[in-house]
Amino acid sequence: MMVTARAGLAARVLRGIGDPALPAAQWRALLDRGDTREVFLTREWLDAWWRCHPRGRILPVLVLRDGVPVLMAPFFAEAGMVFFCGAGSADYLDLLGDVTDTGAVGTALAAARAATAGFVGFRLHHVPDGSRTADALRGAATVLGLDLVDEGTMDAPYVDLAADAVSPRPAAHRRSLVRHERGLARCGELSVVHDRAPTADDLEPFFAQHVRRWAGTPYPSAFTAPGCRAFFRAVAAAGAAHGWVVFTTVRWNGTAVAFHLGFDFAGSLLWYKPSFDPAYAARSPGEVLLRRLLLLAREIPGCTRFDFGIGDEAFKYRFATGVRTVRTWGLYPLGPRTG
Repeated sequence: MMVTARAGLAARVLRGIGDPALPAAQWRALLDRGDTREVFLTREWLDAWWRCHPRGRILPVLVLRDGVPVLMAPFFAEAGMVFFCGAGSADYLDLLGDVTDTGAVGTALAAARAATAGFVGFRLHHVPDGSRTADALRGAATVLGLDLVDEGTMDAPYVDLAADAVSPRPAAHRRSLVRHERGLARCGELSVVHDRAPTADDLEPFFAQHVRRWAGTPYPSAFTAPGCRAFFRAVAAAGAAHGWVVFTTVRWNGTAVAFHLGFDFAGSLLWYKPSFDPAYAARSPGEVLLRRLLLLAREIPGCTRFDFGIGDEAFKYRFATGVRTVRTWGLYPLGPRTG
């Protein structure tokens, strides 16, 4: 569906994330042009997410100005609400392209609203406060007769590797991390492997360990759901093909005592999905895992940040040099005026 707007703007609702109307190279160009350059906004990550978590109707909106792509809104709609694809699995989400173009942002919102039966509103999760999208949403909301609502924030702690390098206590050399690694090495054979091309078979022990780790807690593992396992297999395959997945295994005396699947993308190493064997909890293999990932970040050319992702777990703040904020924005039709 094509919707024409003012000032040479037009919106096209694509058939899916992989719609050839927006080739991969153009998608990457929009991602590079936007304010949020994160793996969660790559075509490959979002396509894997949608294929494994189909909800409602896929609704990606491409905005063109004089026939040239200027903005991509990776939306889907469910029960009258419009969301970003990736909601519930991604730490950072946003529009792609020129988010300072209020007209283009408004055109994307208008097209999504028109294409959503029983439209209720937009709920756009985890937009970084550093993105100028919020300013464009304010302007577009006024034009479209929508109320822009701040629906809350989450912290995303990180380690600035340059600042950390000159710290009196660099994160990877904190006493607890070093002590636990030395303890494992002293009492047995310790090995750590960072795999850039994990296979589906490689992930199965990780899934099983994660399920054991969270069994009997109020937070059972998401890997009990086949769709979640399928998603991680798809993301690992896409990341291996494009060079941004890192799958880490910590072995002690031949036993895998900890795993982590994360992403090396755009100068950041992201802490995404860790696990450790609860049978070895007393030996703190998770701390060994974290230390080795912090050390890995320093070895990656161009990597400037170790990103703990969203969440306010206490251990993140022990090592973080800074905190980003992500915000959820709601946009809803204005109610009738009274008085």
